[in-house]
Amino acid sequence: MDLFVSESLSLLRYLPIFLMSGFKFMVGVGMSVLMGLSFWEQLAVTTSGGVTGVIVFTYLGDTIRTWIARWRRRPPPSFPSQRWARLWEKYGLWGIALLTPPILSPPIGTAIALAFGTPRNLITLRMTISMVLWGLFFAGAGDGLHRLW
Repeated sequence: MDLFVSESLSLLRYLPIFLMSGFKFMVGVGMSVLMGLSFWEQLAVTTSGGVTGVIVFTYLGDTIRTWIARWRRRPPPSFPSQRWARLWEKYGLWGIALLTPPILSPPIGTAIALAFGTPRNLITLRMTISMVLWGLFFAGAGDGLHRLW
């Protein structure tokens, strides 16, 4: 019983990073570096958090958006704005997917892709590939920083 409890508590230390990576990937990466996670821990926690955020916002985004609008007592913003339209025209889904982890965020990148009528399974696939690539890059960078210290 004690082993189960201590293992569960040790896994809970990853939860804030996992959750934050689903909302703002780079903050999750920073948290993982500050916590001193290994390459594989950083990769697993930030990437799985980011992918989970993409899946949640891809399939539940409309419901979440409506709920937030009711809570704020104003209509949801109209999409797509001209700024997002220019970004979409210039880079397409691959560009949005590659910009999502380091610059945008899973909710924003997903919302842009959905606003332009992209099939949900295609959003999930390309965003997952992007999260894995950026996760590898940032986990490697974080591992390099730890070796410098």
